[in-house]
Parts: sequence; structure tokens; C-alpha cells
Amino acid sequence: MINFKACRFKSAPWLPNGHSQTIFASMFMSAPLPDYRREILELPDGDIIAADWVDGEVNKPLLVLIHGMEGSSESRYARILMNACSDQGWTGVVLHMRSCGGLINRRRNFYHAGFYQDIQYFVDQVLPARDLDVKIYSVGISLGGSQLAHYLSTDNAVKRVKAAMMISTPLDLKASADFMLTGMNRLYVLKFRNSLLKKYRIKADLINNESIASKLALARTFWDLDNYATAPLHGFKDATHYYGEMSAINCLHDIAVPTLYLASRDDPFMPEESMPANDSKVGMVRSLLTDSGGHVGFVDQYGRSWMVPTVFNYFSSFES
Repeated sequence: MINFKACRFKSAPWLPNGHSQTIFASMFMSAPLPDYRREILELPDGDIIAADWVDGEVNKPLLVLIHGMEGSSESRYARILMNACSDQGWTGVVLHMRSCGGLINRRRNFYHAGFYQDIQYFVDQVLPARDLDVKIYSVGISLGGSQLAHYLSTDNAVKRVKAAMMISTPLDLKASADFMLTGMNRLYVLKFRNSLLKKYRIKADLINNESIASKLALARTFWDLDNYATAPLHGFKDATHYYGEMSAINCLHDIAVPTLYLASRDDPFMPEESMPANDSKVGMVRSLLTDSGGHVGFVDQYGRSWMVPTVFNYFSSFES
């Protein structure tokens, strides 16, 4: 793996814990909307997803961003990363999960932590068909990092992706679900539930299972969300089965692409014990943990994102 050393993260003193870092970064950090060019991708199974592009210079790298749960190209982290692509002349694309980005998909299913097939189709088939002879880097945010890990463990990924990053990604889904059972953590679950519930109601006729929406409306935990909706809609027996099969920790050893795992010890979405130890390596996956930063926060003492320059410093180390 390329020799890379991140600059030390100095957390904003007015954001004293993981919750404040998380909330500030997701709701208040300055993030102008990039000049996106939207493309609707037709998938092999007849479904559709949205890909939002920022166009860069010829022969400069391409950054493929996989957003987090119920995120989109309008999420602040996506805006900041795509604006940074434009600043550096890179091409960037936010590849949306099914039903995300304001585009309701055609098929009954949505997405889950181990569903990597749309990433695989895009990177392995769509991009080569367009003769894009550039280096490809990829970032997965939170749940998107889990999907990306599953893709990176496939045989062809090492031929297509130069390097990757997983940011604030829950590697052990059960540990994360248990961690969010109490305290303020439950408020995040309700936010996700309400967003998902709107989509389930829009697709009620297609889903054709009245009990899913009615049970989902009562969900208070990730265990509820996954028992009531994720598992039955995607072929799992229950949340326990889903967590056991789809946790990204299962596939880290199979990743042959140089990958940096970035997380904060005070992440409100997952316990520190579920994160690989700082500076440890599992195969080609190296871990970088900060003491503070929350969930996809990493707001520095100037109120800016430390995460974004760290992403580009890491990938630029493969360019030199």
C-alpha cells in the first residue's frame, strides 16, 4: 500500500462530542450545490437509478461516491466532495442507491448494506463501455461504505478501482444496531424511518404487503426497521439473518484494492469496539481512527471539513 500519513485532526472546540459534530456537518456546514448533470441509468433487471455528475478535465481521475442511508447528491458531504472534485479538475459522480436522489425506482426492492450489484454494473460495465481511460477512485459513506466493501471484494474490482475509502462505515451491523438502542441515538433512527416510510407508502401497490408500512410506522430501532422492512423485502429471514450475512466485516479479507477505513471513536452510530484498531490492516484495508469527529462529521477548528482534504490527499498519493 502507498505510504500515506494524514494530517492530525483538530476538532472544532464548539462541537464537544460526536452528536454535535454529526449534526453540524449534516445540517449547518457551508456546502454550495454543485452544477450537477443528472443521468438516469437503466439497470439490467429493468430498474433505474440516478447518477449525478460534475464534469472534470480530460485524463483527470474519476471519483465515484456512494452515499449513505437515505442520502443523495444533495447531502452536505456529497456537495463538499463534488465541489472539491471540480476544484481539482476531477470528474465526480454520485451513484445513488435505488429510490434515492428523488427518483423512485421501478422494482419492489430498495437497497441494503450488502447490495453492491448496482456499483458493480456501473464500474465494471457502464464506465468501460464509454472508453473512460482514467483512474477510478471510490468513496463509500456510512452504509454506502458497506456496499462498496462488498463490491471491492469481488474479483474484478482490483482491475477497475485504483484505491478506495470507507468513511464512518458500520462494519458490524448487529453491533451498530445494538449501540443505537438507547439515548439520543434513537433520534437518528426515527429520521431514517420517516424518510423510508414516505417511499414505502408511494410504492405500496408495488410492494403489495400492507403489513410492512404499518409495522414500519411503529419502528423505533434499527432492529425494528430491519425486521419489519429490510429483511422481508430483500429475502432475509429477519434482522439477525440480515446482519449476519451482510456485515462488511465478513468481506474485508477479500478486498484486494488499497482501501482506507476512516472513522471516529465517538461516532454515535457504532461502538469503537466494532472498528478496526487505528493503524491496523486487514488485508489491503488500513484503518485511520480519530478521537472525535462523530458520524461523517470531522469538522475542524475553522468549521471546515477535515475529511474532504484527507480523501484527496489519500487518493493523490496514488497519483504521484
